[in-house]
Amino acid sequence: MSTPEDEATAHLLVAAAFHNAAASADERGDPRVGDFSRAVLRQFEEHQHLEGALYTVVLKYAQEHASDDEVASLERWIAVVTGR
Repeated sequence: MSTPEDEATAHLLVAAAFHNAAASADERGDPRVGDFSRAVLRQFEEHQHLEGALYTVVLKYAQEHASDDEVASLERWIAVVTGR
């Protein structure tokens, strides 16, 4: 079961992960990845949902950049929204 705090943390981590991916791609001169990352973020903001492996992308980002408590919040939220 996730809490409203878990959901808020997860949403921040999704935004951070895809903003970071877009910025990194722009720095590398890779517009396809940058555009894709921004499109994923726009879709998430609109529908509050990611597709399949994109949850794994966010989880990996969180494991590298977030605290253990934030990762745990993200994992609980993913479990609820994916039914795992």
